[in-house]
Amino acid sequence: MKVCMFVFNELNPDARVFKEAKTLTEAGHDVRVIGFLDKATVPYEERDGFRINRVALDPIPVKALRLVLLLVGFVKKPFSSVWRESKSILSRADVDEVPVDSPKGHVGASLENATDNRRYSAGDFVSVFYPLVMIRRLWYRILRWLLMKVPYIYLHYPDYYFRSFRLARQEPADVYHAHDLNTLPVAWLCSRLSKAKLVYDSHELWLDRTRIPPRSNFNRFLVKRIESFLIRRTDANITVGESVGRELAERYHIIKPTVILNVPPYRSVERSRLLRVDIGIPTDDRIILYIGIINMLRGLEEAVQSLKYLNHCRLVLMGFAYEHYVPVLEEFIAKEGLTGRVHFFGPVPFEEVTRYAASADVGLVAYRNVGLSYYYSSPNKLFECVAAGLPVVGSNFPDLKGIIEGYNLGVTCDPDNPKEIADAINYILSDETRYNEMRRNALEAAKIFNWENESRKLVVLYEGLNGRLVDAAF
Repeated sequence: MKVCMFVFNELNPDARVFKEAKTLTEAGHDVRVIGFLDKATVPYEERDGFRINRVALDPIPVKALRLVLLLVGFVKKPFSSVWRESKSILSRADVDEVPVDSPKGHVGASLENATDNRRYSAGDFVSVFYPLVMIRRLWYRILRWLLMKVPYIYLHYPDYYFRSFRLARQEPADVYHAHDLNTLPVAWLCSRLSKAKLVYDSHELWLDRTRIPPRSNFNRFLVKRIESFLIRRTDANITVGESVGRELAERYHIIKPTVILNVPPYRSVERSRLLRVDIGIPTDDRIILYIGIINMLRGLEEAVQSLKYLNHCRLVLMGFAYEHYVPVLEEFIAKEGLTGRVHFFGPVPFEEVTRYAASADVGLVAYRNVGLSYYYSSPNKLFECVAAGLPVVGSNFPDLKGIIEGYNLGVTCDPDNPKEIADAINYILSDETRYNEMRRNALEAAKIFNWENESRKLVVLYEGLNGRLVDAAF
């Protein structure tokens, strides 16, 4: 079958999308994935047998802003650059001292006018030009906020839908596969026009995620109505965890979605010293490893504070870090007096995550309870730690607790309490026999929680869409 997947990102870090596309390709399907273009990606590429198309987004607010800038004559020169150029002109002019108590009140500079040889002081130039620049700069910022901040939230999705729809219709597919709710509308429209199958792959509880902008009752109402309408018109639904599946089934009165855990491929991993050598961590210190996005609401402040109750332990944050958040976290680390005990590292290619993780001592998956999406999560970071043979300290949430304590892989705790996090880590590290047992359990659990097992569910689901019966024993 021809499969067209939609994903609203640039297809750089999305390991789940790549794993699913590769699995379906190996099962004999013709797979194409449509994402969007950014500066680090290309419009078209092939990877592991499937094709990737990226559309260049150009939302209406961006066009409107360019039009306004064109009208005011500042397309090529932002307001700040005009002021910088004026200062550069002044710096190149002949400088003459003027009295401090002169009307200009400071050291002046003269400018030669090539046409009439008039001379202007820096004070005259700045007093006339500077207010104009400031007014225009303020105007620009107001326009940018009005045109980009407010409408962009609601218009960048339609822009993606329009462009990806046109691209998808050029090559009709048998199955349209939407990764997350933000691509389900365009996948639904394509499936209806092509009389094709529709698959909804919910990576999380979209309604309860922490990043819906703006968080308001109207936004929740709108999102819930959209998801409710579309999820009942799919041919198959997929999600990432048992609790998320039950919640979706109860919320929208549908059959429970097929649960396909976001786990890494199985590979034998040996203990290593990669992190210890690359960062320069002494052999006497134990490495507590956090894997994932480095951003707010991930429990990182509490993880940092837990170091105050731990001896000879370092915290390594391995993953993509949001630029606006790193200075905030670094300031927090310094304020807590823990500079030198927290290290930023990565990100590394997702194929290499377990190799690097195997050089740590304890994995930390202590997300905070900031919404049902986190509370019901079964994050791939947990399974990456398990694949690396790491005992795990995790949040005492349903799915995390069921796996971590059910398989004796570590300890769960209150993620909002740094002391409890530290106590859990100490419990694992304080007894060598207990630690080694948890390591063995993790390596055995990796033989269960791996993509080779989970991918069979995806293959069976697609064969069902094709009308074929396949042995569904897992």
